[in-house]
Amino acid sequence: MPEFYLLMKEQCPLCIQAIQLIHQQPLDEPIHLHMVDIASDPELIREYGLLVPVLIRAVDDAEMKWPFQEGQLKEFLSQ
Repeated sequence: MPEFYLLMKEQCPLCIQAIQLIHQQPLDEPIHLHMVDIASDPELIREYGLLVPVLIRAVDDAEMKWPFQEGQLKEFLSQ
């Protein structure tokens, strides 16, 4: 099962939208989505603090930054 990490913050409206958009994608196989609250890691805050939500594909560390476009998101999740 492909693994992805969603870098996010609690109480982040864009992060909630990103989660909903990811779950709405019609995929050929299920994915495992790890939610990572960057607030607990100072390094992640420095690197991604103003960029969340960011979706990372575990197999190759490829990143997709918000805003996610549906066609691009489906392709990103399917690779």
